[in-house]
Amino acid sequence: MGFGFAGREIGDLYEYTCALRARDPGDRAEIVVLREGERVALPVAPGRR
Repeated sequence: MGFGFAGREIGDLYEYTCALRARDPGDRAEIVVLREGERVALPVAPGRR
């Protein structure tokens, strides 16, 4: 897995949008990104759109 959000594997923009919409504004989650070839987990708290 290269990218994840709130414990879900994300394969494309549509999956990310769905996972993001499933959260309430301010809910804390973890996003996993690839940085220089290594997986890095970062805490996030999405806001209102």
